[in-house]
Amino acid sequence: MQLTILILLSLTQYSMQKSTPEDSHYVAAVVEYEFSWDVQRNVHNYIELIKDASAQNADVVVFPELSLNPGEEYYIPIPIKSLLKEHPIPAVRPDLYHEILVAISTAARENDIYVVVNIQEILNCPAPEEECPEMKTYIFNANVVFDRQGAVIDRYRKMNLFGEYTRTPALKPELGVFSTDFGVTFGHFICFDLKFQVPGIQTPQKLNVTDIIFPAMWVSELPYLTAVQIQEGYAIAMNVNLIAAGANNITEGGAGSGIYSGRAGALISIMPGVPTTRLLVARVPKVPGQVTEPYSGPIPSDPSELDNLLINGDPSMAGHNSRLLVPGYQEFVLTSDDAICSFKINLTQSDSVLYKYRAGALNGVRTYAGKASGGVKICGVFACTGDTIDTCSKRFSKYTPNSLATFDELSIDAFVTTPKRNPELQADNIVYFPVSLQPTILPLQPKDYSLNITSLVGVLDLYSYKLLNHNAELYSFGIFGRVFERDGETPTHPWVDFGL
Repeated sequence: MQLTILILLSLTQYSMQKSTPEDSHYVAAVVEYEFSWDVQRNVHNYIELIKDASAQNADVVVFPELSLNPGEEYYIPIPIKSLLKEHPIPAVRPDLYHEILVAISTAARENDIYVVVNIQEILNCPAPEEECPEMKTYIFNANVVFDRQGAVIDRYRKMNLFGEYTRTPALKPELGVFSTDFGVTFGHFICFDLKFQVPGIQTPQKLNVTDIIFPAMWVSELPYLTAVQIQEGYAIAMNVNLIAAGANNITEGGAGSGIYSGRAGALISIMPGVPTTRLLVARVPKVPGQVTEPYSGPIPSDPSELDNLLINGDPSMAGHNSRLLVPGYQEFVLTSDDAICSFKINLTQSDSVLYKYRAGALNGVRTYAGKASGGVKICGVFACTGDTIDTCSKRFSKYTPNSLATFDELSIDAFVTTPKRNPELQADNIVYFPVSLQPTILPLQPKDYSLNITSLVGVLDLYSYKLLNHNAELYSFGIFGRVFERDGETPTHPWVDFGL
C-alpha cells in the first residue's frame, strides 16, 4: 500500500511539472551541438540530450540544423502526407520507418517531451500524396516535429538554401506550424530563412504566432549578422519568443544558440569559440517580453577563445556612405538615397585602443556570399582595423584587452521608410533590427540601450537607438533593415568579393 502511494505521488509530481494551457510560462530547451559526421554517435547523443531536457522539465527541446544525419547513406524519408497519417508514431511501428526516425520518436515518447530535429530528407518520386515536378530523387533540408507521444506532427522544408547544392528548396511555400498541449502554437523555419520575407517575416505575421523555433547552422558575419546578434535582433523586432538552436562548427563559422523573449532579449544564450555541445533551458513567458522571473541571460565566453571562431565580413561595407570618427564629440548626418542617419557621438580612445571607428549609412542591395542578394537599409557605427572602409567588418587575429574605444555618448536617429504589409503575403515589406556587438560576440543586453520607434508622417519612421552603458566596448551598434522588395536585384557597387 505504501509503495502504491509513493508511485502515485511521483506520477502526480511528474504530471505537475508539465506546462498547461493555464500556465503563464512554458519551459524550452535548445541544444548547441558540436557537428560530427558520426551519425550513430549523433543519434546516441540526441537521445541523451532529450532525456536531460526532460529531466529539467522542458516541454520542448530543439536541435540545430544538419547535425543529425549528414552523409547521403543516412537520408531519411518523411512520408507525413501518406504513411504517417495512418501510423503517426514511428516508435510503435519501427518496421515502417527509418531507424533514426524510430529512435527520436521513442525518445520523445519515453521522455514525454516535444522534440524538433532537423533532418536531411529524401523523396523518391513518384511518391504518394507528394508533389513531384520531375520523376527523380529530391533531397530536402527539413524540420521534423514529434509530440509527447512520439508522433510526427509537422514537417517543414527549408525554402532559402545557403548554397546547399545537393538539396532542393521546398517545392511549395508551406509554412511550418504546430500546436501543443500547453497552449502555445509554434511557427518554425531554418537558418537562412530568417533573412527573407517568406518565411521569416510571414510566419509570425500571417499565422499570428508569437513563438518561433529556429534550427540553424549560422555562419556569422561582422558587423551586423553574427548568430546571437541577429537572433536577438529578430526576437526584438518581431516581438516574439525565439527558440534558436545552433550547430557548433567553429572552423566553419558555426556557433550561437539562445532562447529570447521579445524586448526582454536573451533569457539564455551562448556564443562559444571552442567546440561545444551544451543544453540551454529557460522558462519562457507566453507573452513575449513579459518576464517576471530571474533568468540566466547571456553566458559570455572569454573573448580570447573567440579568436578561433571564423567570422566573415560584410561585402557591402564599401557601399556605405561613411565617415571616420575622431576622439571627442561629433554630431553629423549621413545619407544614402532615402536613408537618413543622424549621429551624436562622444568617443574616448586611450593609448591602448587599436581599433578605429566609422559611422555609415547604406540603402542598397547586398550579396549573401554569392548565394542570394537582398535589399538593406542601414544606419550604424562599426569598428575597423584601420582608417579605411576596407578594414571594417574585420577583427584583429588576436584579441587584446582594452583595444576598443568607449563611447561617452552614442545615439543614432535613423529616418527610414515605414514598413507596409503585403496583402498577398500578409507580411511586412521591410523589417528593421536593432543590432549591437561586443568582444564576446554577443549583443548588448536591453538594459544597456534604449530603442524608441516613432511614426512621423505615415511614410517615415524614426528609430532612436541610444547607448546607455558607457563602459561597453563595441564592434558595432546600429539599425539593420531588410528591404524585401529589392531581393534578387544586382548587388550595389562597390562591394567586396571575399571569394565566397
